[in-house]
Amino acid sequence: MFGILSGSGKARYSRKTMVKVLGICTTILLLNIALLAWLWAIAVEHFTVPVEYNGPPHQRGHKPPYPGDTMDNLWWFIHISDIHISRFRDPSRTTDFQKFCTNEIDIIKPEVTIVTGDLTDAKDWDHVGSKQYEIEWKAYHNAIKFGHVQEKTVWIDIRGNHDAFKVTHKTHSVNYYRRYSAMGEKGDTTFMYQHKLPFGTYSFISVNAILDPGPGRPFNFFGYIGKDDIEKLEHYVDESHHSNHTMFFGHYPTSTIIGEQFRLNNALSQGIAYLCGHLHSLGGMIPNMKALQKTGSLELEVEDWKINRMYRVMAYDHDLLSFNDVNFGEWPVVLITNPKRARFMAPKHEPVDKMIHSTHIRFLLFSPSPITLATVAIDGVDLGPAKHVEGPLYVLPWEPAKFMDGLHTITVTAKNAAGDVTNTGYRFSLDGSRPMQWFAASLFLMGDITCGLQFLCIFVGFWFVLSLPVVRWLTKSSAGYRHHGLPRSLVVLVHNNMYLYSILGIAIYPLIGPWCIGEIIEGHYGASTLLGLYVNGTFIPETFSYAVVFVDILLFQLPMTIYFALHLDCYQPTVSNGSITMKSNRRAKRPLCLCSSVTSFACLVSMFIWKIYLCYSAYACYGPLALFTSKDLWTMVFVLLLRSKLVRSKQYYREMNGNGQTS
Repeated sequence: MFGILSGSGKARYSRKTMVKVLGICTTILLLNIALLAWLWAIAVEHFTVPVEYNGPPHQRGHKPPYPGDTMDNLWWFIHISDIHISRFRDPSRTTDFQKFCTNEIDIIKPEVTIVTGDLTDAKDWDHVGSKQYEIEWKAYHNAIKFGHVQEKTVWIDIRGNHDAFKVTHKTHSVNYYRRYSAMGEKGDTTFMYQHKLPFGTYSFISVNAILDPGPGRPFNFFGYIGKDDIEKLEHYVDESHHSNHTMFFGHYPTSTIIGEQFRLNNALSQGIAYLCGHLHSLGGMIPNMKALQKTGSLELEVEDWKINRMYRVMAYDHDLLSFNDVNFGEWPVVLITNPKRARFMAPKHEPVDKMIHSTHIRFLLFSPSPITLATVAIDGVDLGPAKHVEGPLYVLPWEPAKFMDGLHTITVTAKNAAGDVTNTGYRFSLDGSRPMQWFAASLFLMGDITCGLQFLCIFVGFWFVLSLPVVRWLTKSSAGYRHHGLPRSLVVLVHNNMYLYSILGIAIYPLIGPWCIGEIIEGHYGASTLLGLYVNGTFIPETFSYAVVFVDILLFQLPMTIYFALHLDCYQPTVSNGSITMKSNRRAKRPLCLCSSVTSFACLVSMFIWKIYLCYSAYACYGPLALFTSKDLWTMVFVLLLRSKLVRSKQYYREMNGNGQTS
């Protein structure tokens, strides 16, 4: 099992091997640091440097009418997403949404309201399994019905991934969206709505990337747009060519859509913005998920209603798009429409030069009680109170020529009769200057999350799978390897064929084999793999599995390797002159030290908590058959067998050492 060396030869070999290992590891580490630093520099520049527009000025930029002191060429609408009405948790989601449909809609009076999916939660009581609950859909339907929203606004609601959990096909009876939503069957595909006003037509085109059939969670995180939907999308883009503006909306951000992505990006580049939800601002960690794509179009994810109770008020003022994200129940709502925010200027699609010719600062105020104060300041200088024109519009004369250079800060302060005060401000520019884009938001919206997960999975998996054979090749043998701690333990591990090949097999299997067989969608059984799901004669591409593999390496495979390495080093004898002896391995005479014991216990806990969670997820999501056929269940059984063999080996060699036996 191990090489045979004399005592002095062992020492020389150990030192030589250690120098070689340290040299190679140091070189690899430095190369990785250099590579990561280079990639980081490229990423920062790519995602934060403002997108330059080098095309011709917008054709309506220097043509009247210009923003002044009248209500002409102005209208507004609302965007809301991820409502997640649930029968099991947080009833206030539903009651607050009912109030929104009544109060906010009555006060703001949007001409259009766009709801971009996840109307219901569709999760089981344990927050793991999923299915469509009709009672949740009835609650959503009652909220919009008794709020009379369809009488007050054009209510456009579409499905999200939660609304498709375990829906066999669009016409299936459990697709409650068609029965209880405002759009019904028409909204269950790619479609276009055109809002026609005296001063122009504004097109809204849906992006349907919902999986069909819709598997249960967790493998329903990424959307997919196929050939039929992309052709419809391109057809509607051509039809909307003569609109004042074209705006797209869908549930998934573009970074989480797979399929015809090149054609999708090309189609979306023909509109001023793409409205979406789904990411929930990553649990509130990135509250401003907004970016200007390299194509010159905006991508604007709105924070969720589910936890944050957010919605977005948007307006076209002389074809300049403005918006403000608002917390439910906070008043007054302030939306500045002129000058427009510099960060979100889209000169490719909107006449930004109209700001230069404007005569008034313009903003909208919405409040359940009368407005008592509305003032404007630029760069900290108070310009005085604004004048109420009509409806929610307030204006204040200004001279754009004074602010032609660089970025400036505008602040609007509004107060209502109830004593509520709102301060809203941002930076604007009239010469095209703009601040840097938000890095985190741009990374998740402009990047490709699918490719990112695949890179992480391959990178970590590559180093993990290759590192053990490389250590084995470098060390040749563990005999005479006198260094202690984890390095020695790993050397002992890689020279034990049974444990080395077992660990490598456990690491490689998820990449090539089926993960489980179960009830992937209602009434239909299929198989889950790394690349996607096979069910009902259909392959459903899904890349969330790469995230599972990445976490599995961190929480199971790496701890498993460390655990067995520490215990093999402690339990297993060394070989010298063909004989087994415990004296040559001093650590075999005593249990693990405190540090190693704590590390070993932490690894064991991590391994089994993670695998037990995955096994329960398989059962809750896809049924008992999925649990029985789960790779995680049998991996856990196999690891327990390896551990039991390790314990038996420990007892055997301790008995040998106690009896003074050698062989």
